[in-house]
Amino acid sequence: MQTVQNIKDGIWNFPCAVNSFLSREETTGAVQVTLDNSDDNNNNAVSENESIDGGGDNDDDITDNGLYEAEAEEPAALGTAMSINSLNLCGENDLLCGSHAIPLALIKEEWQLVLGCEASIPEIEFAIDKCKDLVLRTSTTKTENRNWLVRHLIELRHRLKELQDVDNDPDAVPTGMKVILGHHFVAHKSYPKCKVFCDHCSGIVWNVMQASYRCSDCSFTVHHKCIRNVIRICAHVITAERKLPIECICPEIGLAFQKYTCAECGSQLSCNDSKAIGCFGVELNAEKLISVQPRLCDYSGLYYCTVCHWNDTAVIPARIMNNWDFKPRKVSRASLQQIRLMYHRPVINLEQKNPRLFALVPKLGATKRFRQKLQHMRRYLTVCRIAEELRLVRDTIGNSRHLMQSDDMYSVADLVRIENGTLLIFLHTAYGAFERHIRNCLICSGKAYICEICNNDEIIFPFDDCAVCCNQCSSVTHRQCQLRKNMQCQKCIRLRVREQRMRNDILDAANGN
Repeated sequence: MQTVQNIKDGIWNFPCAVNSFLSREETTGAVQVTLDNSDDNNNNAVSENESIDGGGDNDDDITDNGLYEAEAEEPAALGTAMSINSLNLCGENDLLCGSHAIPLALIKEEWQLVLGCEASIPEIEFAIDKCKDLVLRTSTTKTENRNWLVRHLIELRHRLKELQDVDNDPDAVPTGMKVILGHHFVAHKSYPKCKVFCDHCSGIVWNVMQASYRCSDCSFTVHHKCIRNVIRICAHVITAERKLPIECICPEIGLAFQKYTCAECGSQLSCNDSKAIGCFGVELNAEKLISVQPRLCDYSGLYYCTVCHWNDTAVIPARIMNNWDFKPRKVSRASLQQIRLMYHRPVINLEQKNPRLFALVPKLGATKRFRQKLQHMRRYLTVCRIAEELRLVRDTIGNSRHLMQSDDMYSVADLVRIENGTLLIFLHTAYGAFERHIRNCLICSGKAYICEICNNDEIIFPFDDCAVCCNQCSSVTHRQCQLRKNMQCQKCIRLRVREQRMRNDILDAANGN
């Protein structure tokens, strides 16, 4: 049976796996895994590198006797080697605080970091201080250990906040939130009209008869009986650490490099279906091999099984940045959650990634000109008391303030709106509303400029089409007047002359002249 240790070792460092797959020339190491597949839900996936002790009176406890024998060092892209000794956690509640395995370099700190559900406030505070100290002392080159510590620190702080709330108000009821692999699972109490499926086993969730949980960060939905077997790290944690979407177009590495296993759950993949042999109308007792058709994720370039890849479609940020291609393509569930979380985040510097698009796509040039004008208007609106009282910026721009704060950062949603033309209409409407206010407002209109080259009485603003603004001294003049002066700012020239004169006066005073 194909092992799943490679996927388990690297699930906490998944964002870096794709790039390392491309650059790595050969793999080393072999891992042997023995798992107890006694799941009552036909789920072969188990929690990531964990062993739950079945001792005690808790009937819900399960035992996972996993033996991990690493004969060689695993690839750095799949994370550091995990602890040979399993974590000694007790019950389902302890799974919530220590579900991810400790890196090998941090095993000696295990008793100070991983705490049980009965841990008190002083113990958690001590673990937080120890974790913070390890984060500061961990080298920046050891990204796996540092990422694990940061994630665990967040979980410890969340548990401390819950205990403090209950301690301050004894009548308060705990929220019941379960933290697993960065997920913040909350009991799903709503009953949607459409069908909801479990992201772990892909089975339907019957909310009326079955208890289910939903992650408040990435919308990961899971059955109550599947929650202990979750192996997918929260997409919110991955996007927070990655900060940028994958920039390569479908960085496919091939099924052979994945050892013909699913990139998430490790189930066996096969391209050929074996069938029983029939002879003279009689079917022979030939064993039918189980095979799962692999499904390619166009975002990560990895292959998944049908449980982890539901043929969901989404626009790929890399194809937009490189080819201006908005055709939806099939992605896995994990990639879909990551794309959704990054959909509205302005993290793409499109002009830096692919400046040729601005020459080939006229809509991009028009959008950039509008954003430059809004950026000049922001200097008037942010200091205007009347605009603040009218909530002009808040009601006009809403949650898209990045459109007037800079002219180079875009989100995937912005690029999609540029393609369908809605963003240009939105920017044109906002520009008209802001211009009417600035020209009619007593405070904003008093900050207008007069061209010092032609000395015309006409007032101009830096966002006018006939005006040009100096990047150094912010003076505004007519564009035609500036062209007559060979695009040299007269104010900057005066400032340089004045600075040189003061410097000469100081030298003369020092020489006694």
